[in-house]
Amino acid sequence: MKIFSFDKTQDERTLEKRIEYRFRKKALLESALTHPSYRYENAAAESDNQRLEFLGDAVLGLLAADVLTEKNPQANEGELTRLKSSITSGSALVSAARSLGLGEYIRFGKGEAASGGADRDSNLEDALEALLGAVWLDGGLKAARKFFERNIFQPLESGAPALGNPKGMLQEYAQKKGYAVPNYQVLEASGPDHARHYLVEVTVSTYAYRGEGPSRREAEKNAAQKAVLCMVKPAGL
Repeated sequence: MKIFSFDKTQDERTLEKRIEYRFRKKALLESALTHPSYRYENAAAESDNQRLEFLGDAVLGLLAADVLTEKNPQANEGELTRLKSSITSGSALVSAARSLGLGEYIRFGKGEAASGGADRDSNLEDALEALLGAVWLDGGLKAARKFFERNIFQPLESGAPALGNPKGMLQEYAQKKGYAVPNYQVLEASGPDHARHYLVEVTVSTYAYRGEGPSRREAEKNAAQKAVLCMVKPAGL
């Protein structure tokens, strides 16, 4: 296991580059990445990430609600609630933490490290929430929102490999519910040929979701993905 150093080391710079945030108070970064097992075994460790994880969980809910409300102006309360549940779920946080390689920087006690603690879902989820809480304390709302959008929201919105084929999933769901086939409509197509931008809306029954992308196909996929996250995935198709 890599041991994280909180001096001006290459490891510190690497992690801060990954999350695109440089801490002013390095002690917050240290605490966010200190598992309780390490503090238990090392008397010199003054804190662990439990308090920051508690704060980060609350910040996560706030930022998710803020970003989703802004990006989905037509969604009602129920749709926003389901979207928020998906984005703040344990699986979404674990995926984001793994994409950052966060496990290799967490300090564990010897027993936890030996038993695979760096790859344990609960440890990764807690550490990412603690890191968000640390950014909130160090840089405030603006910094925390940027961290959330770059490292949690955007990867899920644009990637979401776990969703597989969102257009196919959405069509299957519509058929299952007796709805008409999902209808995709291009609302906007702009930009030069080498840098096109499309805004597409998909309508399913009385619900509508929008997606953007460099091609019509990609925009349709992103719109379907939002619909799947809201309508299908929570219901466990």
